[in-house]
Amino acid sequence: MRLAGLACALALVAPVYAQGVADTVPADTSTSGAASGTQATSSSWWMPGSGRTAIGLNVGRSDFKTPCGAVFACDDTDRYWTLYGRTMANDMWGSEIAFVDMGDMERGGGTTRARGLNISLVGKMPIAETFGVFGKVGAMYGRTRTSTAAGADIAGGNENGFGLTVGAGLSWDFSPRMSAVLEWDRYNFRFRSGRDAVNTASVGLQYRY
Repeated sequence: MRLAGLACALALVAPVYAQGVADTVPADTSTSGAASGTQATSSSWWMPGSGRTAIGLNVGRSDFKTPCGAVFACDDTDRYWTLYGRTMANDMWGSEIAFVDMGDMERGGGTTRARGLNISLVGKMPIAETFGVFGKVGAMYGRTRTSTAAGADIAGGNENGFGLTVGAGLSWDFSPRMSAVLEWDRYNFRFRSGRDAVNTASVGLQYRY
């Protein structure tokens, strides 16, 4: 939770700092300056001069693919959220770091929890003036914790390690600095029962600066 708290603090401070820096830069009233300003505030995120650094928050549902066991009832879905920062090296390629929380899966008379820190390579491509598609591939350091009741036929305990992650989504730039995203991701975690995936579907908001 300390990692999540630090990420949230950075997410809140970054836009304020960026705005403060912008306020200290003198306005250019020349013709060329006006033309540059028009281009920089374009709502198309793939155009040169637009903000290539962003912070975002997604919320949605997780779907655990690890075995439920046969003794107790099972609920393999829960709420999911991720807080991330993204930097684009150019109009099509960039990188992203994210904290992800899959929530809890009810199984074995207890719960299985999964969370992690993910780093991904991001590729983007426009499909219309303000719409785009993106894909991600990366690696995550994940931690899981499984508690069970007496008589459960699954193993309890903690696991951690690295796993592959992939994702894809749609982006809609509804203002020069804000985007809405619809996203699907697949994360691989280590559980006491073995290595299994957790799939997520989410929606979110992204602020570019």
